[in-house]
Amino acid sequence: MKSIKNIIISAALCGLFVGCHDLEIPPKNIMSGSDIYNEGGITAYMAALYARLPMEDFNTSNDGNHGGFFNWNCIVWDMLSTGETVNRNNTGIYIPQKGYWSEGYQIIRQCNELIKDLPSYADQMTEVPEWIAEAKFIRAYTYFAMVKRYGGVPIVEEPQEMTGNDEDLWVARSSHEQCIDFILDDLDYAMRYMTSKKTAGRANKFVAAAFKSRVALYAGSVARYGQQMNHSVDGVLLCGLPATKAKDYFQQAYDAAKFVDDGGYKLYEGNSDKEANFREVFMNADKSEESIFVRQYDINNNVHSFDAVYCPPRMTTTYGDRYNVTLDWVELFDGLPLDPATGHLKTTDDDGNYIVYSSEKELFANAEPRLRGSLMLPGETYKGITVDIRSGIIEESIDPSEKIKKFSIDDGKTTTNWNNGPNKNWYNAHVKTSTQNSRDQKDPYVTADGIKLNKNGIDGPANGSNSTLTGFHGVKWINLNWSVAETALHRSTQTWIDIRYAEVLLNRAEAAIELSQNGGANLLQDAMDCINKVRSRAGALLLRSTAELNSNPIQNERGTGINSFVFAPNEGLQVVRVERYKELAFEHKIYWDLRRWFTFDKQIKDYRRRMLAPFMFAKGAKLDPATGNPIGKYIYDTRVCERANNSLTFGNKNYYDKIPDGERKINPLLEQNDQY
Repeated sequence: MKSIKNIIISAALCGLFVGCHDLEIPPKNIMSGSDIYNEGGITAYMAALYARLPMEDFNTSNDGNHGGFFNWNCIVWDMLSTGETVNRNNTGIYIPQKGYWSEGYQIIRQCNELIKDLPSYADQMTEVPEWIAEAKFIRAYTYFAMVKRYGGVPIVEEPQEMTGNDEDLWVARSSHEQCIDFILDDLDYAMRYMTSKKTAGRANKFVAAAFKSRVALYAGSVARYGQQMNHSVDGVLLCGLPATKAKDYFQQAYDAAKFVDDGGYKLYEGNSDKEANFREVFMNADKSEESIFVRQYDINNNVHSFDAVYCPPRMTTTYGDRYNVTLDWVELFDGLPLDPATGHLKTTDDDGNYIVYSSEKELFANAEPRLRGSLMLPGETYKGITVDIRSGIIEESIDPSEKIKKFSIDDGKTTTNWNNGPNKNWYNAHVKTSTQNSRDQKDPYVTADGIKLNKNGIDGPANGSNSTLTGFHGVKWINLNWSVAETALHRSTQTWIDIRYAEVLLNRAEAAIELSQNGGANLLQDAMDCINKVRSRAGALLLRSTAELNSNPIQNERGTGINSFVFAPNEGLQVVRVERYKELAFEHKIYWDLRRWFTFDKQIKDYRRRMLAPFMFAKGAKLDPATGNPIGKYIYDTRVCERANNSLTFGNKNYYDKIPDGERKINPLLEQNDQY
C-alpha cells in the first residue's frame, strides 16, 4: 500500500515543511495546467492539500502561525478542559485553535480551483470524477473545522476573481444550516465517486462516509440540544440548527456509519491480551484495519514531540510530565471498587477507615483492560522503567492493621491539604513526605533495618515536584518501544489516527439511540450490538439488554452515583456518552462532544480535578532488587488535586468561537457571534 506520506516525500511539486511543521501549497496561479493536470502533478498537489488539512493531531496546540495547527509544542491541549487530564503548566480552560480562518479559506480556494478546472481535462485523465470527489472531501473537511467552531461561515463554492476591488471579495456568513448541508452534500458526492481503494493518509469513499457520520452526528446534536444558544442576524440563523432537522441529521449519521462497514474496517484485535491489544491500536496504527483516516509522520519531513512532552519525566530526555490523567476519568471504568452513592473510588470502609492493600498493584488488579491499556500503573514496567507513584510514607511505628481515618474530604470542592484536614493530627504525626524533586530526593525515610525509602514516588505525586499531579500518567499514543535516550524533541513519528472504526461504531450507536428515543425506527438492538463490540474488545462489561438504553431521565450532578461525571438527558444516552469518554479519550474528541451535547457549561462548572494519592507503610517495606522501588502495603486517599486544584467553568459563550477581528476588518460583512 503506497501511503500519502511517501507521495509527499517523493513528489517534486509537493510543499515542503519548514521547522518541522510549516507547510505551503504551490500557488496554482503560477503553475500551468500541464504542471498540475496529469497523474503525477495532481497526485502531488492533492498530497500537499492533505498535509495542510486542519487535523487535530499531535501537532495541535494553542499557538503557532497556523491557527493552532502544525505546532510541535503540544503542552496545551483540549483534554485539559474536559476532565481528562491536567498538567502543571496549564490548569485552566482551553479553547482549541481559536482564530483558524484564513488558512482554511486558502485550502478551500485550492479545492475550488481543482473542482472548476478538472472537467476540462477529462479527455486527458481517466480519474477526473474521483479527483473532483477527493477535492470535495478536503473542502468539506476544512469547512467543518470552521463550522464546528463558528457556526455559519461564508460559503465560497467557486474561485473568486481578483478584480482589484476588495468589496468584490466580501462574502457574508451563510446560515449554520446551509453550511452543514453544503458539507454533507460534498461528502455525499465523495461517497459516490471516490475510489474504494485504501491508501494510508488519503481518503476514499469509506473515509468520506466515516467523516460524514461525525459531521451529521454533530449536526443532529446541535439541532436537538443547542436551541438556547441560537443566534440570528437579519433572519439568518448564524449559530444553531433548526430543531426540526435533528431526526434527518441523525438518520444521515446512522446511514453513513453503516456504509463504512462495506469498506472492510474492523476493530483491532491482534493480541489476545486485551490490555496490550488496546495499546497496540495506537502503536500499530499503520497496520490496523481499525485505522480509517490517519496522518503519517517521517523523521526527515514531518515529526512531532508527543513522547518528549508527555512521557513521565524519567522516561524522556526533556520536558515530560504533561500527561496527568484525572481520577474523575479513571472512575468511569469497570472493575474498580466504586461507591454506588457517589461513583467515587471507595478506598475506605463503611466506618471511614482506609482499606489496606497488599501491594501497589492490588487496587487495579481487576480493572477494565482498556483502562490498564490507557495508563501507566504503579508497579508496572514501561520502556524498561517500573512506575513508582506515592504521596508519602507512613512511619514504621504504625502497623498496617491499625485503623486510620481518612485524611481528606472528597466532595469535589474541598481543597484543604492533608496537614490541615479532618485527620490532620494523625497525618502530621505519622506521615512523611518530601517537597524535593521526586527524582532527586536527598532525605529518605530510614527504617530500623537501615532500608532507605524515598518519601514520595519517583514518578510523583509530590508537592513542588515536576511529576504527576493526579497520581496517574497516561500511555495512549506513547511509543513504548523507544529507549529514554531516543525520547527527544522533534523525533517522534507515530501515526495519528483521525478516524477509527471504534468511533464510527459509537457514532452509529448514538444516532440509533437518538432516533429510537425520538419517534424513529427502533434501532436499540443495533445500538447495543455496536456498543458491545467496543466493550468486548475493551474487556468491559457488556450490555445485557436494550432496556439499558432507555429514555428514563437522570439527575446530572457530579458525585451522585456511578458515571455521574458524564452528563446526559437520560440513561440510554449516558451509556453511549460514557463509552465515548472511555474509548475516545486523549484523541481530541471529547471536547467537541461536550460542545455538541451542550453539557459543557453544566458538567464543567465549578469543577475541580481529583487525584488518587497512594501512601505506603514503612513497616514491612522492602526494596525490589530489580527496580530499586519500594515494595509494601498501601492505603489510598481520593481528593481534589493537591496542586492544580483551581475551579473550572466553561462559559456558555464558548459554544461558538469569536470570529477573528482581523477577518472582520478585511470583510465587513462578517457578523460577530453573540456575547463577543
